[in-house]
Amino acid sequence: MHTRELGKTGVRLSEVALGTWGLSGAYGGVSESVAKSTVEAAREAGVTTFDAAPLWGEGKAEALLGEALEGQRDEVQLVTRAGAVWEDDRVRHRFEPDALRADLEASLERLKTDHLDVWLLHEPPEDALLKDELFALCEELKEAETIRAWGVSTAGVDEARLALSKGADALCMPYNLLTADDLQDLEHEIQHAGAGVLARSPLFHGLLSGRWTEYRQFAEDDHRRARWTSKALTIRVRQVNRLRFLVHDDVRSLSTAALRFVLASPVVTSCLLGARRPVQISAAKDLAGEPPYLPDEDLARLPQVLAEAGA
Repeated sequence: MHTRELGKTGVRLSEVALGTWGLSGAYGGVSESVAKSTVEAAREAGVTTFDAAPLWGEGKAEALLGEALEGQRDEVQLVTRAGAVWEDDRVRHRFEPDALRADLEASLERLKTDHLDVWLLHEPPEDALLKDELFALCEELKEAETIRAWGVSTAGVDEARLALSKGADALCMPYNLLTADDLQDLEHEIQHAGAGVLARSPLFHGLLSGRWTEYRQFAEDDHRRARWTSKALTIRVRQVNRLRFLVHDDVRSLSTAALRFVLASPVVTSCLLGARRPVQISAAKDLAGEPPYLPDEDLARLPQVLAEAGA
């Protein structure tokens, strides 16, 4: 498993990281034994970077990592978030310094560590990103070595751009074959800022595995049930089928093509793979492959194929 430096921070992350939102129940229930086995499989595959958030399972994802990685702290990098918690049956965002400190302290306790490698503000609105006290806190925590790098987890280009202007070391954004435009539009600014990217949703919640049909059904407790209408899913599946030209030679599956597309980006540091079972992460090294991740001719053809598919 290769590693990459997060911008200019000196923090090195594995090219493929294990995202733990799915292990906290976002796609349906996962037993504790399967969740821990998935973390163990990631380590065996060479993964050293693990991504969590207090919001996920009300701390369940962080606690899982704290237990599963106990005794390995010097060998792994921990990424988590702050600013979003589950209270009174809904998500509450709070970005006041005292609230963020409380989130951080609770995260450190659940993760069984005294520092974080990357600390992300969890979907902050623009008005929060205009407050200097927020960034003063981030820099203070870096100086105290409680965190090694900080950034924002967002799907918004405006918020990402504002965070970069305030000195963010990292952006955590959706990036995959079907939702690439926003990050690509920010490439120059990211490089100029000396920041790095944690690419989330590389398989678009499983859609880019290439195994779905337009009749795919989701369980009641699976967030994807509300993500796509039947019509929208039909359109997306047809778009995915247009991408099968990427599968050839050592790119043996659409999943492989999707991950390698992400890793081909000049600004991506790590690809957050949301595995929910050991088998989904055990082949991480083979999925990632070696540079060049995809043939130049395939990357050159891709924009035209996506445009024709209406993506």
